[in-house]
Amino acid sequence: MSINLEILVIKSIEDDEKIFNLNEKDIVSDMMLRRRLTRNARIALYLTDLLDAWDMPVVIGSAFGEVVETFEIIRSIDMSQTVSPTHFQNSVHNTPASYLSIVGNNTGYITTVSDIENTADCVLSVGAVKSMEYDKLLLIVVDAMGFDCFDDLNKCGVTKKEFGVAMVVQQTSKAPTITLEQQKFVGYSPSVWPMLEIMKKLSDIENIIQIKI
Repeated sequence: MSINLEILVIKSIEDDEKIFNLNEKDIVSDMMLRRRLTRNARIALYLTDLLDAWDMPVVIGSAFGEVVETFEIIRSIDMSQTVSPTHFQNSVHNTPASYLSIVGNNTGYITTVSDIENTADCVLSVGAVKSMEYDKLLLIVVDAMGFDCFDDLNKCGVTKKEFGVAMVVQQTSKAPTITLEQQKFVGYSPSVWPMLEIMKKLSDIENIIQIKI
């Protein structure tokens, strides 16, 4: 079975170290809530705001989840310190989804998927299935990996420590205009490669991909 998705709009953001200017103060007015945001959540919120997609169903993909928060927990344990309740609360893959729901007052469908290098493919597959139920969906792939010791542990050639790609899609009966060929992108986690390939092949007319379920 195949489902065709039309990409209505797509945006991305990235940095080798840390993304700045994520407009948190304007997006999250509550200072206490803003202070609790993880790096993944900040990026996801920024992209959602950029696309003005607050009220849409959402599929979020993260290959590595909240590794920054998890590292801080492990470090606290290693140093016999008290684990921060906020770090503990924020240490799950579903953290960006929860903040999207809270900040955007989105009580609709929001889910998180993860499959390491296949994460973007999972996001597209789930998005395609859900496009049969919803008119438009917001699909996001985000990972922030800028924790201490990352450079020592990194054996995969990843140089982009923070990145996010978000797109609004809808199901269509039109023929595909973009064919995904499993292109590789040096310096990026494989978990986001399909999204980057889509961006690379965008046209000014219609952008339609076929997802096999």
